[in-house]
Formats: sequence, C-alpha cells, structure tokens
Amino acid sequence: NDIQNIPLWISDWLKKKYISNEKNNKSIFPKKIYIDRSDSSSNARNLRLITNENEVKSFLANKGFKSITLGNYHFKDQIKIFNNAEIIIGLHGAGFSNLCFCRPRTKIIELKNTTDGKMYENLAITNGLIYESISSVATKFKFAQFGHINVSINSLKKIIEGFN
Repeated sequence: NDIQNIPLWISDWLKKKYISNEKNNKSIFPKKIYIDRSDSSSNARNLRLITNENEVKSFLANKGFKSITLGNYHFKDQIKIFNNAEIIIGLHGAGFSNLCFCRPRTKIIELKNTTDGKMYENLAITNGLIYESISSVATKFKFAQFGHINVSINSLKKIIEGFN
C-alpha cells in the first residue's frame, strides 16, 4: 500500500535532481497533453484500453491537445514535458509517475477503471496539482487496473470547461 501514498520528500528530491535551473526552452513543449499509451505493454497484450480512444483523441485535438507517446521521448524530455504542461489527460498508468515533475496547479485528468487505486490522485494532491478523474466500469477484464473502459466525452468536456 505504500505506492498509494508516496511522500512529498520523494517528489522534492526528484525535482531537485532532475529539473535544472537552466533555460528549459518551454516553447517547444505543448501546454495541453494527452498521454497516448499505444506503446504500452498492457495495450500490446490487449489488457487495458480506452474503447473509444479515437473519439477521445479527436475531441481533445479540437481542444488544442497534443497526443504524446512518452516512450518516444528521452526521460529528460519527459520531465520537461510534464514540467511545462498546464493540463495533462491520460489513462491510468506508469506515465503518470511523471506528475512529480509538474508545476503546482497543473491540471490533471486521469481516465481510469473503477478498481484502480488512488496512487496518482494522491501523488497529484501531494504535489499541489488540480486533480480530476473519470472512472468507468471496466469490460472484458475486471481485476486490478486491467480492463477496457469507455470514456464519456460529456464528462471530459465538463471537466475541461470547469478548469477554465
């Protein structure tokens, strides 16, 4: 259960170690990102998917979001992406561990299965981020974080509009 409550000192240490004081060239990193998990092993094994992901991506693209596949970026660039972002949306998964690099008040929307834990919610709150989630009952698999979910575009729209 320790993973559910990562202490703030760990995030502070990671920030001190990896976020340098040198100029970040933030202009090359998008402010609004969607974490695309198409390269994840759970996707490849068909264990955890968003069944209407194309609809989600299309909706978000129309709202100015850029789809980011974290595996295509060096760790240092992932840090810069999260540190520069104003709003981050994605399916529950390891990519959200980068939340510790976000600036305070960064807006987070976690898309998740109703059986997923609160680790990323707790990490966001501990780091002073603004956290929301859309929980959906999983289909196909119904254990741990596995299972396919359908994301309500209306719920997504309401949360994004509420952030503004």
